[in-house]
Amino acid sequence: MHTHGPIPRRRRPFTITALLAVTASFLPATAYATPAASPLDRPAASAEQRPHDKPRVIVTQDGEVDDMDSFIRFLYYANEFDIAGIVYTSSRFHWAGNGDTVAPYRWTGTRWVDQYIDEYAKIYPNLRKHADGYPTPERLRSLYKIGNIENVGDMAEPSDGSELIRKAILDDRPGPLYVQAWGGLNTAARALKSIQDEYEGTRKWAAVQRKIEKKLVLYNILEQDSTLRDYIKPNWPNVKIIDNQSQFWSFAYAWQRTVPGPLQHSLQGPYMERNFLDGHGGLLKQYRTYRDGNPTPGDDENNRWRPEPSQENQNLGYGVHDFISEGDSPAFLHMLDFNGLRSSEDPTYGGWGGRFAPNASGWIDTTDANPYTGNAADRSYPQTRWVEDIQNDFAARADWGKADSYRKANHNPTASVRQGTDLTARPGSRITLNGSATDPDGDRVSFKWWRYTDAGTYPGDVDLGAANGPKLSFVVPSDATPGSTLHIILEVKDSGTPALKHYQRVVVTVAGR
Repeated sequence: MHTHGPIPRRRRPFTITALLAVTASFLPATAYATPAASPLDRPAASAEQRPHDKPRVIVTQDGEVDDMDSFIRFLYYANEFDIAGIVYTSSRFHWAGNGDTVAPYRWTGTRWVDQYIDEYAKIYPNLRKHADGYPTPERLRSLYKIGNIENVGDMAEPSDGSELIRKAILDDRPGPLYVQAWGGLNTAARALKSIQDEYEGTRKWAAVQRKIEKKLVLYNILEQDSTLRDYIKPNWPNVKIIDNQSQFWSFAYAWQRTVPGPLQHSLQGPYMERNFLDGHGGLLKQYRTYRDGNPTPGDDENNRWRPEPSQENQNLGYGVHDFISEGDSPAFLHMLDFNGLRSSEDPTYGGWGGRFAPNASGWIDTTDANPYTGNAADRSYPQTRWVEDIQNDFAARADWGKADSYRKANHNPTASVRQGTDLTARPGSRITLNGSATDPDGDRVSFKWWRYTDAGTYPGDVDLGAANGPKLSFVVPSDATPGSTLHIILEVKDSGTPALKHYQRVVVTVAGR
Protein backbone atom coordinates (compact mmCIF):
# COMPACT_ATOMS: atom_id res chain seq x y z
CA MET A 1 0.00 0.00 0.00
CA HIS A 2 1.27 3.45 -0.82
CA THR A 3 -0.01 7.01 -0.86
CA HIS A 4 0.71 9.90 -3.14
CA GLY A 5 1.74 13.40 -2.16
CA PRO A 6 0.62 16.55 -3.93
CA ILE A 7 0.57 16.64 -7.71
CA PRO A 8 3.79 18.34 -8.88
CA ARG A 9 3.09 22.06 -8.99
CA ARG A 10 2.98 23.78 -12.34
CA ARG A 11 3.13 27.25 -10.82
CA ARG A 12 2.29 29.44 -7.90
CA PRO A 13 -1.36 30.49 -7.62
CA PHE A 14 -2.64 33.14 -9.98
CA THR A 15 -2.15 36.61 -8.51
CA ILE A 16 -1.77 39.98 -10.18
CA THR A 17 0.37 42.00 -7.86
CA ALA A 18 1.30 44.49 -10.55
CA LEU A 19 -2.25 45.84 -10.75
CA LEU A 20 -3.34 48.81 -8.66
CA ALA A 21 -4.45 47.62 -5.23
CA VAL A 22 -7.02 48.99 -2.86
CA THR A 23 -5.32 49.83 0.40
CA ALA A 24 -8.65 50.74 1.95
CA SER A 25 -7.39 52.12 5.26
CA PHE A 26 -9.46 55.23 4.70
CA LEU A 27 -12.58 53.61 3.28
CA PRO A 28 -15.82 52.35 4.90
CA ALA A 29 -15.99 49.13 6.85
CA THR A 30 -16.38 46.25 4.40
CA ALA A 31 -17.02 47.77 0.97
CA TYR A 32 -14.19 49.42 -0.89
CA ALA A 33 -14.06 51.40 -4.09
CA THR A 34 -11.74 50.03 -6.76
CA PRO A 35 -9.99 51.96 -9.50
CA ALA A 36 -11.90 51.77 -12.75
CA ALA A 37 -10.16 50.91 -15.98
CA SER A 38 -9.95 53.85 -18.34
CA PRO A 39 -11.24 53.56 -20.92
CA LEU A 40 -13.60 50.86 -19.66
CA ASP A 41 -12.68 48.16 -22.10
CA ARG A 42 -10.78 44.93 -21.65
CA PRO A 43 -7.49 45.91 -20.02
CA ALA A 44 -4.25 44.77 -21.59
CA ALA A 45 -2.13 42.43 -19.47
CA SER A 46 0.63 44.11 -17.55
CA ALA A 47 4.10 43.56 -18.96
CA GLU A 48 5.02 42.15 -15.56
CA GLN A 49 2.11 39.72 -15.51
CA ARG A 50 3.17 36.26 -16.56
CA PRO A 51 0.50 34.08 -18.17
CA HIS A 52 -0.27 31.19 -15.84
CA ASP A 53 0.20 27.61 -16.94
CA LYS A 54 -3.09 25.97 -17.77
CA PRO A 55 -4.04 22.47 -16.65
CA ARG A 56 -3.66 20.10 -19.61
CA VAL A 57 -6.82 18.01 -19.91
CA ILE A 58 -8.46 15.33 -22.01
CA VAL A 59 -12.22 15.04 -21.53
CA THR A 60 -13.80 11.62 -22.05
CA GLN A 61 -17.60 11.46 -21.84
CA ASP A 62 -20.44 9.06 -22.59
CA GLY A 63 -23.21 11.34 -23.86
CA GLU A 64 -25.63 11.34 -20.94
CA VAL A 65 -27.72 14.46 -20.29
CA ASP A 66 -25.43 15.53 -17.47
CA ASP A 67 -22.39 15.11 -19.75
CA MET A 68 -24.09 17.40 -22.25
CA ASP A 69 -24.71 20.08 -19.64
CA SER A 70 -21.20 19.69 -18.24
CA PHE A 71 -19.77 20.06 -21.74
CA ILE A 72 -21.67 23.32 -22.26
CA ARG A 73 -20.21 24.75 -19.06
CA PHE A 74 -16.79 23.41 -20.05
CA LEU A 75 -16.93 25.34 -23.34
CA TYR A 76 -17.53 28.61 -21.48
CA TYR A 77 -14.40 27.86 -19.43
CA ALA A 78 -12.36 26.50 -22.33
CA ASN A 79 -9.87 29.38 -22.08
CA GLU A 80 -8.78 28.13 -18.64
CA PHE A 81 -7.44 24.82 -19.95
CA ASP A 82 -4.88 23.44 -22.32
CA ILE A 83 -7.31 21.06 -24.01
CA ALA A 84 -5.56 18.02 -25.47
CA GLY A 85 -8.62 16.01 -26.46
CA ILE A 86 -12.39 15.55 -26.39
CA VAL A 87 -13.15 11.83 -26.59
CA TYR A 88 -16.46 10.00 -26.82
CA THR A 89 -16.47 6.82 -24.78
CA SER A 90 -19.01 4.34 -23.42
CA SER A 91 -20.10 3.45 -19.89
CA ARG A 92 -22.39 1.02 -18.13
CA PHE A 93 -25.15 3.54 -18.74
CA HIS A 94 -24.61 4.25 -22.46
CA TRP A 95 -23.11 2.39 -25.40
CA ALA A 96 -23.50 2.45 -29.18
CA GLY A 97 -23.71 -1.25 -30.09
CA ASN A 98 -22.21 -2.66 -33.28
CA GLY A 99 -25.24 -3.10 -35.50
CA ASP A 100 -25.00 -6.89 -35.21
CA THR A 101 -24.33 -8.74 -31.97
CA VAL A 102 -24.48 -5.81 -29.55
CA ALA A 103 -27.60 -3.65 -29.38
CA PRO A 104 -27.29 0.03 -28.45
CA TYR A 105 -28.32 1.09 -24.96
CA ARG A 106 -29.50 4.60 -24.13
CA TRP A 107 -27.33 5.84 -26.98
CA THR A 108 -27.55 9.56 -27.74
CA GLY A 109 -25.28 9.52 -30.79
CA THR A 110 -22.08 11.42 -31.42
CA ARG A 111 -23.32 14.36 -33.49
CA TRP A 112 -24.37 16.52 -30.54
CA VAL A 113 -20.74 17.36 -29.68
CA ASP A 114 -20.28 18.83 -33.17
CA GLN A 115 -23.52 20.77 -32.78
CA TYR A 116 -22.41 22.26 -29.48
CA ILE A 117 -19.06 23.28 -30.95
CA ASP A 118 -20.96 24.88 -33.85
CA GLU A 119 -22.93 26.93 -31.31
CA TYR A 120 -19.71 27.77 -29.48
CA ALA A 121 -18.40 29.14 -32.78
CA LYS A 122 -21.23 31.69 -32.80
CA ILE A 123 -20.34 33.11 -29.37
CA TYR A 124 -16.58 32.71 -29.78
CA PRO A 125 -16.07 36.31 -31.05
CA ASN A 126 -17.82 37.67 -27.96
CA LEU A 127 -16.02 35.39 -25.51
CA ARG A 128 -12.67 36.61 -26.83
CA LYS A 129 -13.61 40.18 -25.94
CA HIS A 130 -13.85 39.21 -22.28
CA ALA A 131 -10.85 36.91 -21.79
CA ASP A 132 -7.82 35.68 -23.65
CA GLY A 133 -7.11 32.08 -24.50
CA TYR A 134 -10.37 30.72 -25.88
CA PRO A 135 -9.53 27.97 -28.40
CA THR A 136 -10.83 28.40 -31.92
CA PRO A 137 -13.81 26.27 -32.92
CA GLU A 138 -11.57 24.66 -35.54
CA ARG A 139 -9.13 23.65 -32.82
CA LEU A 140 -11.90 22.04 -30.77
CA ARG A 141 -13.22 20.17 -33.79
CA SER A 142 -9.75 18.79 -34.47
CA LEU A 143 -9.57 17.47 -30.89
CA TYR A 144 -12.90 15.62 -30.99
CA LYS A 145 -12.41 11.89 -31.49
CA ILE A 146 -14.62 8.84 -31.15
CA GLY A 147 -13.24 6.35 -28.65
CA ASN A 148 -14.28 2.85 -27.66
CA ILE A 149 -18.06 3.02 -27.69
CA GLU A 150 -19.34 -0.38 -28.88
CA ASN A 151 -20.12 -1.81 -25.46
CA VAL A 152 -19.64 -1.22 -21.76
CA GLY A 153 -15.96 -1.67 -20.92
CA ASP A 154 -15.03 -2.03 -24.60
CA MET A 155 -11.23 -1.90 -24.95
CA ALA A 156 -10.64 -4.73 -27.40
CA GLU A 157 -9.15 -2.65 -30.20
CA PRO A 158 -7.53 0.77 -30.59
CA SER A 159 -9.83 3.62 -31.62
CA ASP A 160 -9.29 7.19 -32.78
CA GLY A 161 -9.98 8.31 -29.24
CA SER A 162 -7.63 5.83 -27.58
CA GLU A 163 -4.89 6.73 -30.04
CA LEU A 164 -5.27 10.43 -29.23
CA ILE A 165 -4.91 9.60 -25.52
CA ARG A 166 -1.97 7.26 -26.15
CA LYS A 167 -0.05 9.91 -28.09
CA ALA A 168 -0.69 12.56 -25.43
CA ILE A 169 0.50 10.23 -22.67
CA LEU A 170 3.71 9.43 -24.56
CA ASP A 171 4.54 12.88 -25.90
CA ASP A 172 7.36 14.96 -24.47
CA ARG A 173 5.14 17.56 -22.84
CA PRO A 174 5.70 17.55 -19.07
CA GLY A 175 2.85 16.59 -16.78
CA PRO A 176 0.49 16.51 -15.27
CA LEU A 177 -1.86 15.33 -18.00
CA TYR A 178 -5.37 15.00 -16.58
CA VAL A 179 -7.59 12.44 -18.31
CA GLN A 180 -11.11 13.02 -17.04
CA ALA A 181 -13.57 10.11 -17.07
CA TRP A 182 -17.05 11.60 -17.28
CA GLY A 183 -18.16 8.16 -18.45
CA GLY A 184 -16.22 4.90 -18.45
CA LEU A 185 -12.44 4.67 -18.32
CA ASN A 186 -12.37 2.06 -21.08
CA THR A 187 -10.92 4.30 -23.82
CA ALA A 188 -8.16 5.51 -21.51
CA ALA A 189 -7.58 1.87 -20.53
CA ARG A 190 -7.25 0.97 -24.22
CA ALA A 191 -4.64 3.70 -24.64
CA LEU A 192 -2.62 2.29 -21.74
CA LYS A 193 -3.06 -1.24 -23.09
CA SER A 194 -1.65 -0.15 -26.46
CA ILE A 195 1.37 1.32 -24.68
CA GLN A 196 1.82 -1.87 -22.67
CA ASP A 197 1.55 -4.02 -25.79
CA GLU A 198 4.22 -1.93 -27.52
CA TYR A 199 6.79 -1.62 -24.75
CA GLU A 200 6.38 -4.43 -22.22
CA GLY A 201 9.31 -6.79 -22.44
CA THR A 202 11.54 -4.23 -24.12
CA ARG A 203 14.46 -2.30 -22.63
CA LYS A 204 12.34 0.87 -22.74
CA TRP A 205 9.50 -0.51 -20.62
CA ALA A 206 10.76 0.59 -17.19
CA ALA A 207 11.43 4.13 -18.42
CA VAL A 208 8.01 4.33 -20.10
CA GLN A 209 6.33 3.20 -16.90
CA ARG A 210 8.16 5.81 -14.82
CA LYS A 211 7.28 8.55 -17.31
CA ILE A 212 3.58 7.68 -17.27
CA GLU A 213 3.42 7.29 -13.49
CA LYS A 214 4.90 10.77 -13.12
CA LYS A 215 2.78 12.40 -15.80
CA LEU A 216 -0.69 10.87 -15.94
CA VAL A 217 -3.52 11.72 -13.53
CA LEU A 218 -6.90 10.04 -13.99
CA TYR A 219 -9.95 11.85 -12.65
CA ASN A 220 -12.67 9.24 -12.21
CA ILE A 221 -16.36 9.99 -11.71
CA LEU A 222 -18.14 7.03 -10.08
CA GLU A 223 -17.11 3.62 -11.51
CA GLN A 224 -18.86 3.56 -14.86
CA ASP A 225 -17.23 0.40 -16.13
CA SER A 226 -14.89 -2.25 -14.74
CA THR A 227 -11.71 -1.25 -16.58
CA LEU A 228 -10.26 0.73 -13.66
CA ARG A 229 -10.61 -2.25 -11.34
CA ASP A 230 -9.85 -5.02 -13.83
CA TYR A 231 -7.10 -3.50 -15.99
CA ILE A 232 -5.71 -0.11 -14.94
CA LYS A 233 -5.04 -0.71 -11.24
CA PRO A 234 -3.52 -4.19 -11.68
CA ASN A 235 -1.28 -3.15 -14.58
CA TRP A 236 -0.57 0.50 -13.71
CA PRO A 237 -0.68 0.55 -9.89
CA ASN A 238 1.34 3.76 -9.58
CA VAL A 239 -0.78 5.92 -11.90
CA LYS A 240 -2.41 8.59 -9.77
CA ILE A 241 -6.22 8.58 -9.55
CA ILE A 242 -8.48 11.32 -8.21
CA ASP A 243 -11.54 9.22 -7.42
CA ASN A 244 -14.88 10.99 -7.03
CA GLN A 245 -17.22 8.23 -5.89
CA SER A 246 -19.85 10.22 -4.01
CA GLN A 247 -19.24 13.96 -3.87
CA PHE A 248 -20.28 14.54 -7.49
CA TRP A 249 -23.87 13.54 -6.65
CA SER A 250 -24.29 16.89 -4.90
CA PHE A 251 -24.01 18.58 -8.31
CA ALA A 252 -26.17 15.96 -10.00
CA TYR A 253 -29.78 14.80 -10.23
CA ALA A 254 -30.62 14.58 -6.50
CA TRP A 255 -29.08 17.91 -5.49
CA GLN A 256 -32.11 18.89 -3.39
CA ARG A 257 -31.03 16.31 -0.81
CA THR A 258 -27.54 17.72 -0.34
CA VAL A 259 -27.34 21.42 -1.26
CA PRO A 260 -28.07 23.60 1.80
CA GLY A 261 -31.45 25.31 1.54
CA PRO A 262 -30.12 28.90 1.51
CA LEU A 263 -27.96 28.03 -1.53
CA GLN A 264 -30.58 26.19 -3.57
CA HIS A 265 -31.94 29.35 -5.20
CA SER A 266 -29.02 29.33 -7.64
CA LEU A 267 -30.18 25.94 -8.94
CA GLN A 268 -33.90 26.72 -9.17
CA GLY A 269 -35.92 27.56 -12.26
CA PRO A 270 -36.13 31.37 -11.95
CA TYR A 271 -32.35 31.69 -11.54
CA MET A 272 -31.71 29.22 -14.37
CA GLU A 273 -34.10 31.03 -16.71
CA ARG A 274 -32.77 34.48 -15.95
CA ASN A 275 -29.08 33.64 -16.15
CA PHE A 276 -28.84 30.85 -18.70
CA LEU A 277 -31.94 29.78 -20.57
CA ASP A 278 -33.48 33.07 -21.72
CA GLY A 279 -31.72 35.25 -24.26
CA HIS A 280 -28.24 33.74 -23.98
CA GLY A 281 -27.85 32.24 -27.43
CA GLY A 282 -27.95 28.87 -29.11
CA LEU A 283 -25.42 27.02 -26.97
CA LEU A 284 -27.34 27.59 -23.75
CA LYS A 285 -30.61 26.80 -25.55
CA GLN A 286 -29.23 23.26 -25.62
CA TYR A 287 -28.81 23.23 -21.83
CA ARG A 288 -31.15 20.65 -20.29
CA THR A 289 -33.14 21.27 -17.10
CA TYR A 290 -35.79 19.40 -15.13
CA ARG A 291 -39.24 19.10 -16.76
CA ASP A 292 -38.20 21.29 -19.71
CA GLY A 293 -40.09 19.27 -22.34
CA ASN A 294 -36.84 18.58 -24.16
CA PRO A 295 -36.25 14.81 -24.47
CA THR A 296 -32.86 13.39 -25.35
CA PRO A 297 -33.04 11.32 -28.55
CA GLY A 298 -32.01 7.74 -27.92
CA ASP A 299 -32.25 7.89 -24.12
CA ASP A 300 -35.84 6.84 -23.51
CA GLU A 301 -35.10 5.81 -19.92
CA ASN A 302 -34.47 9.41 -18.90
CA ASN A 303 -37.89 10.89 -18.17
CA ARG A 304 -36.72 13.87 -16.16
CA TRP A 305 -37.60 16.14 -19.08
CA ARG A 306 -41.35 15.42 -18.80
CA PRO A 307 -43.16 18.54 -17.58
CA GLU A 308 -46.60 17.00 -17.05
CA PRO A 309 -47.81 14.94 -14.08
CA SER A 310 -47.76 11.30 -15.16
CA GLN A 311 -46.80 7.86 -14.00
CA GLU A 312 -43.59 8.17 -15.99
CA ASN A 313 -42.60 11.46 -14.37
CA GLN A 314 -41.26 10.84 -10.88
CA ASN A 315 -39.56 14.22 -10.62
CA LEU A 316 -42.41 16.53 -9.68
CA GLY A 317 -40.54 17.61 -6.57
CA TYR A 318 -38.42 19.71 -8.92
CA GLY A 319 -39.77 22.82 -10.61
CA VAL A 320 -39.83 23.42 -14.34
CA HIS A 321 -36.34 24.53 -15.43
CA ASP A 322 -34.69 23.58 -12.15
CA PHE A 323 -31.04 22.56 -12.55
CA ILE A 324 -30.99 18.91 -13.56
CA SER A 325 -27.41 17.68 -13.38
CA GLU A 326 -23.78 18.40 -14.15
CA GLY A 327 -22.41 15.42 -12.33
CA ASP A 328 -19.23 15.52 -14.41
CA SER A 329 -18.38 19.21 -14.00
CA PRO A 330 -16.43 18.64 -10.75
CA ALA A 331 -13.77 16.93 -12.90
CA PHE A 332 -12.80 20.25 -14.47
CA LEU A 333 -13.99 22.60 -11.72
CA HIS A 334 -11.33 20.97 -9.54
CA MET A 335 -8.63 22.16 -11.96
CA LEU A 336 -9.70 25.77 -12.32
CA ASP A 337 -6.80 27.88 -11.11
CA PHE A 338 -7.99 31.35 -12.10
CA ASN A 339 -10.06 31.71 -8.92
CA GLY A 340 -7.05 31.63 -6.58
CA LEU A 341 -8.11 28.60 -4.52
CA ARG A 342 -5.10 26.57 -5.74
CA SER A 343 -7.13 23.36 -5.67
CA SER A 344 -5.22 21.70 -8.49
CA GLU A 345 -1.95 22.02 -6.57
CA ASP A 346 -3.10 19.43 -4.06
CA PRO A 347 -6.46 17.58 -4.08
CA THR A 348 -6.60 17.82 -0.27
CA TYR A 349 -6.89 21.62 -0.50
CA GLY A 350 -10.44 21.60 -1.83
CA GLY A 351 -12.14 24.06 -4.17
CA TRP A 352 -14.93 24.35 -6.69
CA GLY A 353 -14.55 20.67 -7.60
CA GLY A 354 -14.74 19.38 -4.02
CA ARG A 355 -12.03 18.05 -1.73
CA PHE A 356 -10.15 14.76 -1.51
CA ALA A 357 -8.15 12.67 0.98
CA PRO A 358 -5.15 10.42 0.19
CA ASN A 359 -5.78 6.73 -0.34
CA ALA A 360 -3.83 3.77 -1.71
CA SER A 361 -4.11 4.81 -5.37
CA GLY A 362 -4.14 8.59 -5.07
CA TRP A 363 -7.09 10.44 -3.57
CA ILE A 364 -10.78 9.88 -2.91
CA ASP A 365 -13.53 12.38 -2.13
CA THR A 366 -13.79 13.20 1.54
CA THR A 367 -15.89 15.17 4.04
CA ASP A 368 -16.19 18.70 5.41
CA ALA A 369 -18.11 19.93 8.44
CA ASN A 370 -21.45 21.32 7.29
CA PRO A 371 -22.50 24.37 9.35
CA TYR A 372 -26.01 24.31 7.91
CA THR A 373 -26.82 20.84 9.29
CA GLY A 374 -24.25 20.39 12.04
CA ASN A 375 -22.96 17.25 10.33
CA ALA A 376 -19.23 17.16 11.12
CA ALA A 377 -18.49 14.70 8.32
CA ASP A 378 -20.64 15.61 5.31
CA ARG A 379 -19.31 14.08 2.09
CA SER A 380 -21.36 16.48 -0.01
CA TYR A 381 -20.38 19.76 1.61
CA PRO A 382 -16.89 20.04 0.07
CA GLN A 383 -18.78 20.51 -3.20
CA THR A 384 -22.01 22.21 -2.14
CA ARG A 385 -20.31 24.92 -0.07
CA TRP A 386 -19.27 26.60 -3.34
CA VAL A 387 -22.45 26.18 -5.37
CA GLU A 388 -23.61 29.81 -5.25
CA ASP A 389 -20.17 31.10 -6.27
CA ILE A 390 -19.93 28.51 -9.05
CA GLN A 391 -23.34 29.41 -10.46
CA ASN A 392 -22.74 33.17 -10.31
CA ASP A 393 -19.44 32.75 -12.09
CA PHE A 394 -21.05 30.68 -14.84
CA ALA A 395 -23.82 33.28 -15.12
CA ALA A 396 -21.21 35.94 -15.82
CA ARG A 397 -19.65 33.81 -18.53
CA ALA A 398 -23.08 33.22 -20.02
CA ASP A 399 -23.32 37.01 -20.28
CA TRP A 400 -19.91 37.11 -21.95
CA GLY A 401 -21.30 34.97 -24.73
CA LYS A 402 -23.98 37.52 -25.58
CA ALA A 403 -22.10 40.76 -24.71
CA ASP A 404 -20.31 42.19 -27.74
CA SER A 405 -18.14 44.53 -25.67
CA TYR A 406 -16.26 44.24 -22.40
CA ARG A 407 -18.29 46.93 -20.67
CA LYS A 408 -21.57 45.02 -21.11
CA ALA A 409 -20.76 42.20 -18.66
CA ASN A 410 -19.21 41.65 -15.26
CA HIS A 411 -15.72 40.27 -14.64
CA ASN A 412 -13.96 38.83 -11.63
CA PRO A 413 -12.09 41.02 -9.18
CA THR A 414 -8.54 40.05 -8.28
CA ALA A 415 -7.35 39.54 -4.70
CA SER A 416 -3.77 39.43 -3.49
CA VAL A 417 -1.94 39.12 -0.18
CA ARG A 418 1.21 41.18 0.29
CA GLN A 419 2.95 38.60 2.49
CA GLY A 420 2.47 35.79 -0.04
CA THR A 421 0.44 32.62 0.02
CA ASP A 422 2.88 30.09 1.53
CA LEU A 423 4.09 31.11 4.99
CA THR A 424 5.89 29.47 7.89
CA ALA A 425 5.36 30.55 11.51
CA ARG A 426 6.18 29.29 14.99
CA PRO A 427 3.51 28.44 17.57
CA GLY A 428 2.47 31.52 19.51
CA SER A 429 3.65 33.97 16.85
CA ARG A 430 1.41 36.65 15.41
CA ILE A 431 0.72 36.76 11.69
CA THR A 432 -0.52 39.88 9.94
CA LEU A 433 -1.87 39.57 6.41
CA ASN A 434 -2.48 42.60 4.20
CA GLY A 435 -4.98 41.86 1.47
CA SER A 436 -5.80 44.04 -1.48
CA ALA A 437 -8.09 43.86 -4.49
CA THR A 438 -8.84 45.46 -7.79
CA ASP A 439 -11.86 45.15 -10.04
CA PRO A 440 -11.59 45.55 -13.82
CA ASP A 441 -15.09 47.03 -14.05
CA GLY A 442 -14.56 49.60 -11.32
CA ASP A 443 -17.00 47.87 -8.94
CA ARG A 444 -16.78 48.19 -5.20
CA VAL A 445 -15.44 45.12 -3.43
CA SER A 446 -15.88 43.59 0.01
CA PHE A 447 -13.36 41.51 1.94
CA LYS A 448 -13.91 38.39 4.00
CA TRP A 449 -11.28 36.21 5.66
CA TRP A 450 -12.09 32.72 6.84
CA ARG A 451 -10.30 29.58 7.84
CA TYR A 452 -10.86 26.45 5.77
CA THR A 453 -10.59 24.22 8.81
CA ASP A 454 -11.12 20.90 6.99
CA ALA A 455 -8.32 21.59 4.50
CA GLY A 456 -5.74 22.33 7.19
CA THR A 457 -4.28 19.81 9.61
CA TYR A 458 -4.39 21.81 12.86
CA PRO A 459 -7.58 20.57 14.60
CA GLY A 460 -8.17 23.31 17.17
CA ASP A 461 -9.78 26.73 17.06
CA VAL A 462 -8.07 29.86 15.75
CA ASP A 463 -9.39 33.30 16.65
CA LEU A 464 -9.32 35.41 13.47
CA GLY A 465 -10.88 38.41 15.20
CA ALA A 466 -12.33 41.03 12.86
CA ALA A 467 -12.19 39.35 9.45
CA ASN A 468 -14.20 41.63 7.18
CA GLY A 469 -11.59 44.12 6.02
CA PRO A 470 -8.42 44.01 3.96
CA LYS A 471 -6.18 43.33 6.98
CA LEU A 472 -6.15 40.21 9.15
CA SER A 473 -4.11 39.55 12.27
CA PHE A 474 -4.13 36.36 14.33
CA VAL A 475 -1.91 34.26 16.59
CA VAL A 476 -0.75 30.78 15.63
CA PRO A 477 -2.04 28.54 18.45
CA SER A 478 0.63 27.68 21.02
CA ASP A 479 -0.31 23.98 20.90
CA ALA A 480 0.06 23.71 17.09
CA THR A 481 2.51 20.93 16.28
CA PRO A 482 5.37 21.48 13.81
CA GLY A 483 4.32 20.59 10.30
CA SER A 484 0.61 21.21 10.89
CA THR A 485 -1.11 23.68 8.59
CA LEU A 486 -3.68 26.47 8.68
CA HIS A 487 -5.55 27.34 5.49
CA ILE A 488 -6.68 30.97 5.52
CA ILE A 489 -8.90 32.16 2.66
CA LEU A 490 -9.18 35.78 1.56
CA GLU A 491 -12.47 36.08 -0.31
CA VAL A 492 -13.10 39.24 -2.34
CA LYS A 493 -16.56 39.90 -3.77
CA ASP A 494 -17.52 42.63 -6.21
CA SER A 495 -20.75 44.64 -6.39
CA GLY A 496 -21.51 43.71 -10.00
CA THR A 497 -24.32 41.60 -11.42
CA PRO A 498 -23.93 38.73 -10.94
CA ALA A 499 -21.67 39.28 -7.94
CA LEU A 500 -18.32 37.61 -8.60
CA LYS A 501 -15.51 36.50 -6.33
CA HIS A 502 -11.80 35.88 -6.31
CA TYR A 503 -9.87 34.21 -3.53
CA GLN A 504 -6.37 33.88 -2.18
CA ARG A 505 -5.52 30.82 -0.12
CA VAL A 506 -2.73 31.38 2.38
CA VAL A 507 -1.23 28.15 3.71
CA VAL A 508 0.57 28.64 7.02
CA THR A 509 2.86 25.76 7.98
CA VAL A 510 3.79 25.59 11.64
CA ALA A 511 7.55 25.56 12.25
CA GLY A 512 9.45 24.08 15.14
CA ARG A 513 10.15 26.25 18.16
